[in-house]
Amino acid sequence: MSLIKRLLTRFRRRRSPSQGFSGSGSGILQIEALVQAHGDWMALLATILERERVISGAELARTLSEFAAHTAEDRPAEGQILSFWASRLNDTAATIGKFPSVH
Repeated sequence: MSLIKRLLTRFRRRRSPSQGFSGSGSGILQIEALVQAHGDWMALLATILERERVISGAELARTLSEFAAHTAEDRPAEGQILSFWASRLNDTAATIGKFPSVH
């Protein structure tokens, strides 16, 4: 099961529809979309930072992964989200490295 699906399953168990989620599951889809959108935004930012030679995407992904591990000790759900984003940045860094620079 993917990380995001595990995270959403955990949210589903902890909150009932009366605590902010509609019975149709649209709240869950909004959370998933929010996590995905933030991951995409971070990947874009990492790409720009690497292009400008501020920090490599791989180094940023490693740093975020370490931060996720420390966060997960006290706040597991947040740690999982950060870990998902670190993985997204790592994938982006590996992909971007294969394309020639136009800058």
